[in-house]
Amino acid sequence: MNWGVITIFPELLDQALNVGVIGQARARGLWQLELINPRQFTSDVHQSVDDRPFGGGDGMLMLAEPLAQAVEAYGPAHVIHLSPKGQTWTDVRARELATRSRVLLVASRYAGVDQRWIDEYVDEEISLGDFILSGGELAAACVIDSVLRHRPGVLGNEVSAHAESFGGRFNLLEAPQYTRPREWRGQSVPSVLAGGDHAKINDYQFLTSLKITLAMRPDLVRRALQTPGVELVEELRRVEKRRHRDAEFSAWRWSDLHSELAQLLNQN
Repeated sequence: MNWGVITIFPELLDQALNVGVIGQARARGLWQLELINPRQFTSDVHQSVDDRPFGGGDGMLMLAEPLAQAVEAYGPAHVIHLSPKGQTWTDVRARELATRSRVLLVASRYAGVDQRWIDEYVDEEISLGDFILSGGELAAACVIDSVLRHRPGVLGNEVSAHAESFGGRFNLLEAPQYTRPREWRGQSVPSVLAGGDHAKINDYQFLTSLKITLAMRPDLVRRALQTPGVELVEELRRVEKRRHRDAEFSAWRWSDLHSELAQLLNQN
């Protein structure tokens, strides 16, 4: 997969994407990165890429021409401008973007970009959330990292991306995880996880994942309930019918779970 990033701070992206599993995949040639500084497409002695906005206002705007030439220099690609005005980034979008072969991210700075350039060159705008960064470089690194995790060969275990939060059959948050020691400062690992019964472990992780998502991100549960073919309620009933007798299962109030799901499904 080929990535391009237009940025006035190329060294920031190069360092951020050269470590961990993403950096290892880059070293193995599983993806390529081209960093393009729009200053190289300027003609003045100061290599200016910004100017004052018409109509006044705070800050400076990035000029259209250096950005236009930077896009053209990279060649055909899906162009994404990282902007707080964009659509909120999600793992669903990351998986969709992972199917593309060439993507160009534009990490703008200052107070924004000349709208004429956006209208002419940008395919979509993406935001990481309702907050402001000093520039788009960190957002670009997040987008690239989250997409590449869905590319074949990048992760050591191909199942990992599906087992994490927002993955799997229901796109819920990931269940809590534990490692050694089994006893730590008076707290024990749930016995079902150490019992070796993988079917029972799967049921327990499904239930705890559902519980956490209901508490922290009910919108994800509502989406699963409203998505055709996603049998969340049916899976809950299947787990309930298996009637596991472990203490971790007996603590569940099945009627309360079904009631919460029904309320979510009926919400507008």
